[in-house]
Amino acid sequence: MNSAPVLHETYGQRLWRHFCADSFARCSLGIVIALFVIAALAPFLANSHAIVRVADGHVTFPIFLSLEPIEWRFLLYVLLAALIYFSRRKFRTQPQRSLGVVFVYIVLVELWLGFSHPFNDPTNDRDRPASFKLLPPVAYSPIETTPDQFVPPTWKHPCGTDSTGRDIAARMLHGARISLSIGFVSQSISLLVGITLGGLAGYYRGWLDIGVSRFVEIIECFPSLLLILVVINFTGSQNNMFCIMAVIGLTSWTGVTRLVRGEFLRLSGQPFTLAAQAVGASDFRVIVRHLLPNALGPILVVATFGVASAILIESSLSFLGFGMQAPTPSWGDILSESRRYIDFAWWLAFFPGLAMLVTIMSYNFVGEGLRDAVDPRLRVK
Repeated sequence: MNSAPVLHETYGQRLWRHFCADSFARCSLGIVIALFVIAALAPFLANSHAIVRVADGHVTFPIFLSLEPIEWRFLLYVLLAALIYFSRRKFRTQPQRSLGVVFVYIVLVELWLGFSHPFNDPTNDRDRPASFKLLPPVAYSPIETTPDQFVPPTWKHPCGTDSTGRDIAARMLHGARISLSIGFVSQSISLLVGITLGGLAGYYRGWLDIGVSRFVEIIECFPSLLLILVVINFTGSQNNMFCIMAVIGLTSWTGVTRLVRGEFLRLSGQPFTLAAQAVGASDFRVIVRHLLPNALGPILVVATFGVASAILIESSLSFLGFGMQAPTPSWGDILSESRRYIDFAWWLAFFPGLAMLVTIMSYNFVGEGLRDAVDPRLRVK
């Protein structure tokens, strides 16, 4: 990559140019995007229902009728993210109209999912006669049991099967959606709480700053995993993905709060902040339009590392029996089951462990690339 300075480039363009100069970060970002695409398409990659089925002259699409709301939600929101990326120029020129379209899209999706119900068909299309049928690459659902117990990796079961004959490849593909959803949503909750409290403490200072700082210190006195286990035990939120998202997000915001508070303390004395206050800008406008955009670089770095940490925490909870449990597919649950059969069923630990390793390392490399791009003092010449 050409590292020569480019004239008339924005801060985001300069950040992207320096980020792309890091080959590890660039490849890791591609892996993260690929994981989200695979998670969004998991029902079409591993399912016992056919994508297209032709029988008695009728063409049906059984797989679309069997999709759960969470599967539709993940697929449609990943599509929304792709549309936002490819239409990012309109977001710069017409931000209010673009945000309005996104809001209407989200409302319509949630209303449709609220009134629609999946068609639960217990049969599979593998053995159902048809003149033509197009099956997914892995023709098994993640919760379907078969007589093939503890089968090692074969062409029929690429990642083997577990103690009840469930296909590990299908559980891995669908478990990616669970792990990535929990990591992304929980970190979004953490960012919302951390930016709000840290921004208020850093901007207004005084007693508000003291109160927020002392509260952060109290929360940080408890080990994070122990605090999460206590909250999950008291709320009874085992095997509830949305509760686990909320618990992880509401117990991991302290680092973001401290970072945002420090950035706002540093930026509040800068000339552009004082100029905005001198012309009569409101506190909300100063925070949203001047302070927060200039603090986004370090926040993005912390958020990237936070997603990897949330995925690891969710896997740890499932491994300990407090997170997602069978038959719901989860990488941590597959690892937890492998403890009893590790002496002869090596694939139960290898494939989910490899997936977690690749995912967490990719997020960490992306975070390091962003950190080096944001702070020029850390950039290697």
